Amino acid sequence: MIKNGVTTMSARCPPAEGLIATAIYYLRQHDRKLGEESLQYFELPQNGGYQIQSQLVLQWPLAHTQRLRLEMGPDWRYRALRIELETEGHLTLARYQISEGHLRGHVEAQGRKNGESTIAWQANSILDSPAALFALAGCRHLGLRERQQRQIELVRLTLPSLEPHCQKAQCAHLQDDICSLAIGRFPASEYLIESPKGSTLRIWVDDLGVPLRIERLEEQTPVEFTLTRYRQFRF
Repeated sequence: MIKNGVTTMSARCPPAEGLIATAIYYLRQHDRKLGEESLQYFELPQNGGYQIQSQLVLQWPLAHTQRLRLEMGPDWRYRALRIELETEGHLTLARYQISEGHLRGHVEAQGRKNGESTIAWQANSILDSPAALFALAGCRHLGLRERQQRQIELVRLTLPSLEPHCQKAQCAHLQDDICSLAIGRFPASEYLIESPKGSTLRIWVDDLGVPLRIERLEEQTPVEFTLTRYRQFRF
């Protein structure tokens, strides 16, 4: 609930020993820094699945702060997502549950009527929004082998409404190679997601599924996520 402009992340927190990795990304458009994302990646107890959390502070596509928590099953099927969005002094809280072929959303925003939405969810659906969290989850969920490709359904969460919108896209696992960054060289798998509307998403992930680099192009706007700090707790 939103009360007096304050919410808390009250759901269970995975134990420290479940931590798989932490990462920090800088987001840039050419030479301009747009913001940062900090990510934590957990394995839940008793083979209960995975939880990915992140916080973004961005100036694109509007000035905002997001806190996200995504839970997935041990088979990398989507279960639930929670987003807290702060923008221009307003707070929006969105919760999504994914089960039985549907994504059900509930959005609370200060000064606005609560919103409910239900859309069809397919086996090839992935959540998408400009965040490394979604890139990690999408690549692990699809599980494509090298040179394999698949038609997918992108479920885009638009800002600032956080309403889900679906669009068709094609995802391909291009190759396995080396990704060279300022912090080091990493074995990586390269993925490409293209939609008929002209947006593209190129992702390099390591063997844990953690994005090392992300290049987005939306409405002719290029945005690059670069890994600047990275710590693994599983080897």
